[in-house]
Amino acid sequence: MTERFEQFLNEQNLCMPQENILVALSGGLDSIVLLYLLKKMGYRVSAAHCNFQLRGKESDQDEEFVRKICADWEIELFVKRCYAKTWAEKNKITIQEAARELRYHFFNSLSKKHGFQKIAVAHHADDDLETFFINLFRGSGVNGLKGIPLKRGKIIRPLLPFKREELYQFALKNHLTWREDSSNQSDKYLRNRIRHHLIPLISQMIESDKGMFETLLFLKEDALLMEHWMQNEKKRSITTLPNGTLKIKTESFTDEEMKKKILYRLLKDYGFNVEQTINILQAQNNKAKGKIFFSHDYKLLVEDKQLIIKERTDRSTESYNILESTREIEQPFKAEIVLLKKDDIKPEQLKDQSRAFFDKNKLSFPLVIRKWKKGDRFIPFGMTKQKLLSDFFIDQKMNRFEKEELWIMESAGKIIWIVGHRISENVKVDSSTKEVLMISLKR
Repeated sequence: MTERFEQFLNEQNLCMPQENILVALSGGLDSIVLLYLLKKMGYRVSAAHCNFQLRGKESDQDEEFVRKICADWEIELFVKRCYAKTWAEKNKITIQEAARELRYHFFNSLSKKHGFQKIAVAHHADDDLETFFINLFRGSGVNGLKGIPLKRGKIIRPLLPFKREELYQFALKNHLTWREDSSNQSDKYLRNRIRHHLIPLISQMIESDKGMFETLLFLKEDALLMEHWMQNEKKRSITTLPNGTLKIKTESFTDEEMKKKILYRLLKDYGFNVEQTINILQAQNNKAKGKIFFSHDYKLLVEDKQLIIKERTDRSTESYNILESTREIEQPFKAEIVLLKKDDIKPEQLKDQSRAFFDKNKLSFPLVIRKWKKGDRFIPFGMTKQKLLSDFFIDQKMNRFEKEELWIMESAGKIIWIVGHRISENVKVDSSTKEVLMISLKR
């Protein structure tokens, strides 16, 4: 098994001899075997153990056991006591989900603090098969049915090709000791019911379980291929603007059924489900330009040939005061304020929409930055009559998201600047101007 283990590490390029590896050590059979194999092969290993306080004295005994093992094997050990039940109640998740979140948060924090290049987790082939059935019963696509990923970021799973029985025989042969988790015997959890009942039943019905494990391997390969294809599709279809807003081009998708499938995979990263994807496509096909859909953290705007996605925020009531002495604006956008003489202004600067030039004597401080509201009016530079901001936005062909992002600046209750677009005629620099206030937006 040692030779197969080493061959697998090399073939899959899971870790390099010079790398520092953090091993997730529960004290159970699989994690003990993993730690032993990596140390035996000469890797620089440390271990991390989470005591979730779920099994009382038994949890503490697990901790004592791993402390002794690491002391005997001269391996650095990090231990953290995590209250998984409290975390689950606070975040309204299952205890298993809470333990997983706490465990990986601990591992990642250790990795950053101590410079571990890899985090080795002891999932094996039986875990992989159990995960396949769990996701099958819950409803899943290829990504779920492929089981447990071999690697994800710094996390590696070197035991994934090995079955539990192989690990057991190896541990006996090498006189290894481990702890048995009593909760693994309970049928309270779906994974245990699959392990204790379903898989043994299937094994009685077939001559060999080799086909099941090969199927998992094929699914992993198919999922990798699909992921590679989708990454290319994302690069082709999605544009990210400097402010974080996303634009998804949809005009290139001609086949309606494929369009639905591809778009769902593009949108699910932002919390939109299959039903919403269908409704979004229907809205676009029905020319319902301007319709908005919401996920938990994002909102999506339908346009003729594209979809626009941005994070959900509500900043409509925010306002900021700019004093006469202010020279730097930090919120809600970054800008620099400079006082100039009129003759210092260069003609090419006047064409730059990221800069606004005001006759300082026509301003009343403090200036106020706020969101626009229905009914707002101003006299756009170059015009003589007031114009509704809503009409100005139509003239500028702004979509709803662009309008929501806009800030306006007021002086004495009158709008003097649609930030980044147009100043008011009332505060422009003219022949009588002596001192100019220039505000430059920082990109």
